[in-house]
Amino acid sequence: MVSPPRIVIYATNTNFFLNTMKRFPALVLSCAALLNSFCGFSWGPTGHDVVAAIAEAHLTPKTQATLDQLLGGHSIVYYSSWMDNIQNSPYWEAGYKQTKTWHYANVDKGETYQSMKKNEAGDVVVATERLVSELKNNYENLTDSMRADYVKMIVHMVGDMHCPMHAGRLSDLGGNRTKVRWFGRNTNLHSVWDSKIVESARNWSYSEWRDQLDRPNRGLEDEFYESVSSGTIEEWFVETVENASVIYEYVEGKEENPNLSYQFVYDFSPMLENRLLVGGYRLAYVLNSIFDPEGVQPNK
Repeated sequence: MVSPPRIVIYATNTNFFLNTMKRFPALVLSCAALLNSFCGFSWGPTGHDVVAAIAEAHLTPKTQATLDQLLGGHSIVYYSSWMDNIQNSPYWEAGYKQTKTWHYANVDKGETYQSMKKNEAGDVVVATERLVSELKNNYENLTDSMRADYVKMIVHMVGDMHCPMHAGRLSDLGGNRTKVRWFGRNTNLHSVWDSKIVESARNWSYSEWRDQLDRPNRGLEDEFYESVSSGTIEEWFVETVENASVIYEYVEGKEENPNLSYQFVYDFSPMLENRLLVGGYRLAYVLNSIFDPEGVQPNK
């Protein structure tokens, strides 16, 4: 595995960002549109909120107390899309150059994550492993702002690594070049999995998604949580690569620029629900293993 670049993250200057938005709203929106034309964000805000909300329900009291302190009383749901949103801030220009490839890891057809040439700037697997290690093994040498920013990025990246098109092919930029129609409207496969399928599958808020997926009476909680929390971060991502392959095969078996609609939502809702639920459980495991290692079972 390629060693990740040295990480230099600066403290978040929220006031600067908010003042910039107030004084130059057109500039901020223009930058956002430009960045969005090159970069695909995973899940969209609702999906990331769902993952974080499920995770929050499974944090130990010690982990929750530590996060409350680091995040100034805000929840991890509050910051679940921070890593996407901060990219559009002039303040984050240096950080963005270092972290823009940390949302995904491309795997071409016929390749595996292990065999695919690694991005020298890092990817979602390498970056997540690195930040988790920093918080576990180098905590005392980090500033409070670095600790907080690392947590915010981990919250987001664990969500990212469970979004299928963030394991999409380099040859089509993670589905951005695979043209499809969504209920008759032109779009691309990446955009479908960013937010469109979440919005179309259910007209739920993030809390309703959490309540419906993570229900104790489903009989999943203990055994399932332990099962999905086993393995390594890289092994978790390999599952997402396999999900992406299934989606590509489905789309490529249809006519050019296929119209995806109700049948696609029906066929892939189980995968969507699984990715959100598993992502939430694994995020809880990661955060508990950092801040309360004695409160979680060893990762097998």
